[in-house]
Amino acid sequence: MNTGTIILIAVCAALLCCCFTHRRVIRALIQHEPMPKAPKWHVWIKKENRRA
Repeated sequence: MNTGTIILIAVCAALLCCCFTHRRVIRALIQHEPMPKAPKWHVWIKKENRRA
């Protein structure tokens, strides 16, 4: 395999991981639903918008 193929595989794997991690947010955007609460460790989000 050449370097370009390896980079393409790495980028695709990173994109799939991001999509899996943010699947609830992506679903809410597509279905025009309210945004789900963020995880507790997202300290840059207001407390009322984070999960307990």
